[in-house]
Parts: sequence; structure tokens; C-alpha cells
Amino acid sequence: MARILIIGAGDIGGGLAAAMVAQHDVWALRRSAAERNEIPGVQWIQADVTDPETLLALPDDLDLVVYSIASPVFSRESYHEFYVNGLKNVIQALPQQALKRFLFVSSTSVYHQMNGEWVDEQSETQPAAFAGKEHLLAEQALLDSRFPATVVRFTGIYGPGRNRMIEQARRGNHCDPEPPIWTNRIHRDDCIGVLKFLAEKALADEALDTLYLATDDEPAPLFDVLEWIKERIDDVDPDHDMPEASRRANRRCRNDRLKALGYEFRYQGFRQGYDEILTELGYS
Repeated sequence: MARILIIGAGDIGGGLAAAMVAQHDVWALRRSAAERNEIPGVQWIQADVTDPETLLALPDDLDLVVYSIASPVFSRESYHEFYVNGLKNVIQALPQQALKRFLFVSSTSVYHQMNGEWVDEQSETQPAAFAGKEHLLAEQALLDSRFPATVVRFTGIYGPGRNRMIEQARRGNHCDPEPPIWTNRIHRDDCIGVLKFLAEKALADEALDTLYLATDDEPAPLFDVLEWIKERIDDVDPDHDMPEASRRANRRCRNDRLKALGYEFRYQGFRQGYDEILTELGYS
């Protein structure tokens, strides 16, 4: 039985805690207080990664740490505080101990490619936007630390409660099919699955790379995704232009390294994931 600390116990981190608590001792840290028995067996820590004074009593003799926080505000200052400084505060606060692995949840916003290029773990990262820049700074801070580390870059996360694309389709948002605007996504349950998979590998002392790109098997043009959802819903608003489409990331992400390690995606493409969500929302 391993001792695991999950920093950031929201949708993904909380799901990971629930998935691992039956086999391990799990602590989950977040800024807000947990409801009583929110996840049975999980030991809750109320703390703020941006305030070192709240991190003075982290558990010792840990085997694994997972950093899966979300900035509460979409700004450079907030991203720097929560992803970069927050991570450094946690690293500093952890007692001297021999972790098997420190996992950091990052983002494919670190990539700068915007013309439909394929990217993987070997691709250059020269982001122009602050989100990518701050994630890169955080990644490097962890890789430069004393702990064995693995960064996991997720593409666009969707799943229960993450219905932005469905709402855009229902409102008739439209983008031209040519030239294609490529999109990449991963279901919330596969985010949890990937982290659990890597955690179990680390706890079994199996070799891990320092970086994995986590995305499903099917990069898809935004036009295809929207039109498929519209057909599935059937009753949608009249089409109108989607001006923000031109500002979207336009690249195709590979998951070869993760799959070569043995991970099998529950949702291999957007149709499987969105079909399940739409059924749960009452679209027959």
C-alpha cells in the first residue's frame, strides 16, 4: 500500500483519489473544505499552494505526488502563481523523502504549431500565449527539482459537466470545412485513467519517460465535430459563423508514446465520448 498525495482535488484530481483510495493511503489537497465523507477513505488537507504557510504539515514518507491544480483566473498572474510558484512551494514544503515519482498535469498549450502540424513529445515548444509559457515554466521547475518527475500534457478535456462544444453546436456555431481547423481532445475519464496508469507504473518501479502527451486517437477537424454533434442533437439553432474558430489551436497531437507504454483509451474518439454524454443529457 503506497502513500499518495494529490494536489488539486477537483474533477480530475478528485476522480484520481477515488480511483486509488481502495488500494492506497491517499491524501487530497485543495483550497476549499471537503464535505464529510466526500470520497470515503480519502484524507483531506485544506491548503493553498500559493501560501507556503498552509503547506507546513504535508504528510511524510510519500511514494507519489500528483499536481493537478487549476488556476481560478485566466490571467498570466494567476497562472504564474498557481502553476509555477504553487508548484515550487509544494516542492519546497515536501519533507525530505525518496518519492518514486512526481506527476505534473500540464497542457498542450505549450505547443506553438498552428497550421495543422503533427506534434508529439519531441516537438518544439515556443508558445506565444501566457498559458503555454507558464505551463512550460512549471514543467521545467519540476524537472529541475530533486524528485523523479513525469509531465503529462492533456489536450482539450471534455466529459460530464464539460459541455462547451455541445452548447456551441446546439446554438448553431459553424466553421468552414476548408481549410480544416484541427482539434484534439481527451475524455475526463481517460485523464483519470492515464494518471492512474502512470501512477501504478511508478509505484511498481517501472521506467517512465519524463513527458507524455495524453490525447485520444482521433484528431478531428472542428467542422466534423460540430456537424456530428448537430446531427446527433437534431434540433439546433440556424448556423452562424464561429469567429473564435480562427483563434483556436490548429494542430494534430500524437499519443504514440503513451499507447506504446500500454495505455488503452476508453474513449478512442469524440463520437464515443459525446454520444454517451448526449444520451445522458436526454438526446436519444
